[in-house]
Amino acid sequence: MPGSDNLIAIAAIDQNTSELHLVTLDIATGEFYLKASVPSDIADRETLCLSRQDDTLHLFSSDARGLMSHYLLNTGQTWQLTPIRQMMVGPDLSSCAVTDESNTLLIAEEGTGIWHYSGNAEGENARTLDYFPSGPELESVAALTDGRYFVVATDQPLIYERGQRHRQWPLAAERELKSVNAAVAGDTLYLGAFDEASGELLAATLNNTAPATSATDKVYTLSADVQTTPVNRYGDAADDPAIWVNRLNPSASLVLGTDKKYGLNVYSLTGEQLQSLPTGRVNNVDVRYQIDTPAGKQDIAVASNRSSQTLSVYYISATGEVTHAAELPTTLSDVYGLCNGVIDGQLHTFINDTDGRYQQYAFTFTEDGPAAELVSEFTLPSQPEGCVVDDARQVLYMGEEAAGIWQKALLQPLSAPRLIATVGADVAADIEGMGIYTLEDERYLVASSQGNSRFAVYALDDDNRLLGTFRVGINGARQIDGVSETDGLEVTSTALGPQFPDGLMVVQDGRNVMPTAPQNFKLISGSKLAEFIRQKR
Repeated sequence: MPGSDNLIAIAAIDQNTSELHLVTLDIATGEFYLKASVPSDIADRETLCLSRQDDTLHLFSSDARGLMSHYLLNTGQTWQLTPIRQMMVGPDLSSCAVTDESNTLLIAEEGTGIWHYSGNAEGENARTLDYFPSGPELESVAALTDGRYFVVATDQPLIYERGQRHRQWPLAAERELKSVNAAVAGDTLYLGAFDEASGELLAATLNNTAPATSATDKVYTLSADVQTTPVNRYGDAADDPAIWVNRLNPSASLVLGTDKKYGLNVYSLTGEQLQSLPTGRVNNVDVRYQIDTPAGKQDIAVASNRSSQTLSVYYISATGEVTHAAELPTTLSDVYGLCNGVIDGQLHTFINDTDGRYQQYAFTFTEDGPAAELVSEFTLPSQPEGCVVDDARQVLYMGEEAAGIWQKALLQPLSAPRLIATVGADVAADIEGMGIYTLEDERYLVASSQGNSRFAVYALDDDNRLLGTFRVGINGARQIDGVSETDGLEVTSTALGPQFPDGLMVVQDGRNVMPTAPQNFKLISGSKLAEFIRQKR
């Protein structure tokens, strides 16, 4: 088990009370130790299985209602179960197991077959079926790390091997196998089974002749340090964050997050929601600083508003209060992504449409308020969304969701966008949010690879080379879940107080669990991003 090579974690259901017992076995002494007992709720437990994900233990248990509960098993001084998610998997289930490398949750359904679900904490609830056409009374499934699994049924004196290949071992006709387990040590496969007819435990050793498989992709994993208050309702609501740096008190900097079913939310660096502005279906948001207005220098946020196909303009005071200033029209029919830039000291906003069009608006500020003039327009081949402007080099980077990342030189208005990175094995469509992180005077573009719930990092000063990808996994110590299907993100390398000395990365979490809740945003220390870059460059 994680943290100890001498202990084995065991979970068992008391068949009389449906109580869950968590036990350790000390391999050196052969002693068992009861770590915790968890009573059942209103429904009896029927199956349970353990899995190891990264350095954490997970427990799955289904009940008489057909509800599968997924927990993080905290194995500190006091063992505890932290709820992650629940799935309705149906009745007549007899057993479950998890293949650790692929994180596949296997569930045996009597008379049908073995259902395959994602065992990942951030996984979807979709499933596939390994169908057993003879309709056996499947009683038990046991999995190996490499993806093979073994199945027994009380009405068939067989042990099935499935997964990478299909084969079976016949037993004496009088056998009624109730459970099976499997383990591998070196070149030996160990199989064990319980025969209900005789009450005997059966054991066999076989040559471990597993089919050759490709190496499992080990994805670099970061964890979030803070999470925000969830948005108000379930569904695809939270989308894109921006970071406002408080120059007077960096620890009091803010995260602005769009709720595309309501408006703009404002969060502290501890994740607390401080403001919620009901300005409509705002999709993407970005911030620029010290813009000249008749009232003096002003920090300004602009968001794309799908309720009115407009630019929503917000003022940010020196103390971090956000106020809605104006709605400025565009000529787009379905506004989507947006980013800000400063060109010759003037605020510009780049906003796109789902049909691929981009428009560039230049802002002016008078006593009557803000105004925006359309100054250029161009098109990407298909739907874009995320974008970011490098103000120092006057370059616009744009994500085309199904294709890759484009670059456009802003000092050459008539220049065509240039494709600098494409989707592929490591970076999967859709390409969503993006931001620029600076480390030791070198620039790195961070982009959301939504299709595989990862984040890609490109070295902009090294011919846009892909350094690698990472994911955001569970922070068990802080009880913060991982991140999946991210839309928007933002990064800054500016120090934001002692908690974030190397800046901050903020990402939208498309599936907020542990426990299940509406979407929110996760905050990751820039120190973790910097360490990833140093290892990969």
